[in-house]
Amino acid sequence: MAPLATRCGTKAMTKILVIRGGALGDFIVTLPTLRLLRERWPDARIELLGHPTLAEPAIGRYYLDAARSVNHGPLSAFFTPRAVLDPEWMDWFGGFDLVLSFFYDPDQLFEENLQRCEPGRVLTLNPRVPDHFDAPAAQHFAQIVESINLELGGAVAAELFPSPADLDGARSFLGGLAPRARLVAIHPGSGGESKMWPAENWAELGRRLAKRFEDVTLLLVEGEADAEPARLVADAWQGLRVVRARMLPLAILTAVLRNAALYLGHDSGVTHLAAAARRDLPVVALFGPTNPAVWAPARADVHVLRRSETRVDVPIDEVESLAVSLLEKRGA
Repeated sequence: MAPLATRCGTKAMTKILVIRGGALGDFIVTLPTLRLLRERWPDARIELLGHPTLAEPAIGRYYLDAARSVNHGPLSAFFTPRAVLDPEWMDWFGGFDLVLSFFYDPDQLFEENLQRCEPGRVLTLNPRVPDHFDAPAAQHFAQIVESINLELGGAVAAELFPSPADLDGARSFLGGLAPRARLVAIHPGSGGESKMWPAENWAELGRRLAKRFEDVTLLLVEGEADAEPARLVADAWQGLRVVRARMLPLAILTAVLRNAALYLGHDSGVTHLAAAARRDLPVVALFGPTNPAVWAPARADVHVLRRSETRVDVPIDEVESLAVSLLEKRGA
């Protein structure tokens, strides 16, 4: 095996694999680490083993060249001691000069089997952020590359780069908007009930904003897990100026959100997506039981509202006041 100085420090670094499971937000807060890899080895082929659907906004869009699904039967053998490993997977893993694994692997079974494939170098990190950690999650995940002299420093914000096709798709999707309309994007879903504001509150907030600002069109963002709150909100918004973004491919949704004047949501992957879609997009994020110092998008113009550590319990007047202030600040 070539030494690290050769395989991780010169043109020999041609293929890098990042193994990353988890939800959408977990992937996005790992983007700053991928940026370090791309900046250090701009011509390397960087691939992902994870969830290609969630990683779509990054595949062929600066960060990643390809992605393979982690949900593949033969891969399960890599979590079994002394397993017979699939030859195709062994050849694939062995073709990488550097492998970064964020798999939860307390018994190191996956790492041991991965090493049997003889890749160039394997770096691992427990994806679970420690309870005592009180900095942006991106800093935790970037620790995986410190041993190869890559440091995140203060550049903790994630950023996405939609392709021309993504931007064309967004223009087509928003083609029916009135001239000079301002989009206020609202995502009423999240990963669990304790992280969600009542759907009735989102419905009322949207009504108030649409009534106050004649140029505002509400953009209702709905993912596959958001059917019930989105239905309640959509029913309440009948008769208002509304665009419903239902199950949009994430790359197109990223481009759509770049057109928003304001985004409002919870501690969710879509909130991270919105914050990464455009550097100056104002984002309002309602938090409850999770720590915003760790899990809020780590960039300027992200405004966190939190009143309780057990549930999302922010008064609607407080959210409205902030939303109105942000919209008025930017004018019509």
